[in-house]
Amino acid sequence: MTRGDAITVRPLSELPRDLARLRRGGAFGALERDAARTIVDDVRRRGDAAVLATVRRFDRAGARARDLVVERRAIRHAADACPRDVRAALDLAYRRIRAFHERQRPRAVQTRDAAGVVRLIPTALDHVGALVPRGATAYPSTALMTGVPAQVAGVGELVAASPMSRDGSLDAALAYALVLVDAKLLYRAGGAAAVAALAYGTRSLARVDKIVGPGNAYATAAKWLVSADVGIDALQGPSELVVVASRDAHHEALALDLLAQAEHGGGAFAVLISNEAPLLREVAKRMPPRSRVHFYRAPDLSAAARAASDAAAEHVLLAGHGAARVADEVRTAGAVFVGERSAVAFGDYVAGSNHSLPTGGTARWSSPLRVEDFVRWTSRVELRGDLGALVRAGTAIARHEGMRHHAGSMEVRT
Repeated sequence: MTRGDAITVRPLSELPRDLARLRRGGAFGALERDAARTIVDDVRRRGDAAVLATVRRFDRAGARARDLVVERRAIRHAADACPRDVRAALDLAYRRIRAFHERQRPRAVQTRDAAGVVRLIPTALDHVGALVPRGATAYPSTALMTGVPAQVAGVGELVAASPMSRDGSLDAALAYALVLVDAKLLYRAGGAAAVAALAYGTRSLARVDKIVGPGNAYATAAKWLVSADVGIDALQGPSELVVVASRDAHHEALALDLLAQAEHGGGAFAVLISNEAPLLREVAKRMPPRSRVHFYRAPDLSAAARAASDAAAEHVLLAGHGAARVADEVRTAGAVFVGERSAVAFGDYVAGSNHSLPTGGTARWSSPLRVEDFVRWTSRVELRGDLGALVRAGTAIARHEGMRHHAGSMEVRT
């Protein structure tokens, strides 16, 4: 899109077509699906042995079976080595994430009348598996983002799964984050193998009720494959950012926001929309060649905000005072960051919101990971007293539908 100082600025009308091209294949393609199916089937048959084979192939050649599981006591021991400054940073992040998610705690609802009480009651899940991917190093931030809402919900047991490092060491910051969220154990595998192990269990790992958290395309394909047998949160694809910038936006800050998006790798892309051609040119000068940043000229900021909303992107940043004023026009996004100081990177670590977000346009119907994702709901019906009106109405509907025994079961209650 950029070559040196040259830039292709597209009209805003081309954004939907370009997004469809950038998102083609969705969260995973046929190649990832077929590879994930092979791994999932193997883990179902052979358990830990199959997982260990994938760990040796992709992560650590010298891995041993006993290296797969790190129990709570060993996690706490590893956490002792977490540097003081990182520990303090994770403490702050934990407090902010926890404070925000505490406000999401589900509460029972009910209606009551002369015929009885109807309730909807939330109950925390018993066993949850959290995927915590790694890049060049571990991602303790994702351990917090998946673990805190589980902790607030009151999940019985939280198990984290994260790829083993090349040298076999356990990252002390990851261990400390797992202590904060009270993880029961760490299963040292990633990708499709970790998903299958969590979904179906192995000799060393009990199956879970639900799998949450991001992963690569193979992990996402595996989540789709196992979703008939275990709960999943979402199918998350490459990370994406749409920025709407007004004239007063800071050029250097914008460039850093766009470059930060590229650090997510794996097909991540960013879009910058503005009604100011000089701003687009200035930001483009700061982009390296072949960057996955795309530039669009809007007739005005309202049109830019509507386009960002229609894109239903994972992240939307409204940079500058002018852009911040059209925040209410962005109704569809995983997370919206309003104003010059609200860098998207804050949301990845310390803002308090969750960074596990819907991608690929799924924000049209999906939501960020939240406490309710770790809860199941049960209806409880207690009828009593004079049920005559309910019996008459219920039997009328049942007989219309040809359900005479349904009608009889209500009539006998009189």
